[in-house]
Amino acid sequence: MAVRSFVWLVYALVLAGIIVQVRAACSPGTFTPDSGRTCQSCPPGTWQDQSNSPTCKDAQPGWFASGYGNTEQSQCVPGFYSTGLAAECTICPAGSHCNGYTNTQPQLCEPGRYSSQPGAGQDCDLCPPGQFSNIEGATACCSCCSGWYTDQSGQTHCFNCPNRGAFQQGFSPVGASSAGQCIAAPGALSSCSESGKSCPPTGGSSPSGGAHKRAPVLRAAPKKMCARPFESCPIPGLILGSGAARAYECVDVENDLESCGGCVDGDSPHGEANLVGGRDCSAIPNIDSVRCLNGQCVIERCHLGYVLAQDGQKCRPLFGLTAN
Repeated sequence: MAVRSFVWLVYALVLAGIIVQVRAACSPGTFTPDSGRTCQSCPPGTWQDQSNSPTCKDAQPGWFASGYGNTEQSQCVPGFYSTGLAAECTICPAGSHCNGYTNTQPQLCEPGRYSSQPGAGQDCDLCPPGQFSNIEGATACCSCCSGWYTDQSGQTHCFNCPNRGAFQQGFSPVGASSAGQCIAAPGALSSCSESGKSCPPTGGSSPSGGAHKRAPVLRAAPKKMCARPFESCPIPGLILGSGAARAYECVDVENDLESCGGCVDGDSPHGEANLVGGRDCSAIPNIDSVRCLNGQCVIERCHLGYVLAQDGQKCRPLFGLTAN
């Protein structure tokens, strides 16, 4: 009789709203927005490590929580960042880097550095010799202009060539990485600096947009030892004394336009490679602009009506029948 009376009492109290339903046991990774009537999974970007919580916790900046029902948040790894409440981390864009863990925002590359691809981690790359950048957030470095060079990495400017012969400022090919590439020739630009985020006009790889020859050598010498990458090359048309001995000079065959890749002594009349692999880049027919880079002739522009051949070694007629 007493038990039946108790049941009726409980039933009456429930009807009166005095006793509510027993709360559901909401586990970590869920929350109960309605005081225990239901449990819901924490949505992406949030997490909960406690039971029976009325809310979920937001993922902190530098952290993320992917998917539903997270019981913890995870750190963003190097190369990525988040600003908070993130379901996933965002990759650092080109021109920036994200070093370490829990990055909250990308760091722009410092002047003298760049990152060409998204996801740079510890730091941005240094501009290589022959290139520079004086802005933050660079995605590429600018080449040193004609008449300028830099022989160091991570530079924010190039150095103008010293005077050569009768020229107050010597000429150098675009992207020169050594003062040794400065020669006595016209074509040097008076300035070489970025404007905003635009690289400066670089001039030609050779004076007046065409190929150039080395300036006449003022001092001749017999064949001698030269430090690499220089080679002792004969000077065309120059002899010493009455015995017809050849005169030699040390030539940077990695960058010299008319002895590119090796010494040339009249055996590359049309820019073809000789027996030692040397080429006179300036003798290649139908070119407007060419330079020697790392011992290879690099054709930058062909004459009007000509295009670069597939092998990159010559200019062929635009409407020709040649196989290359």
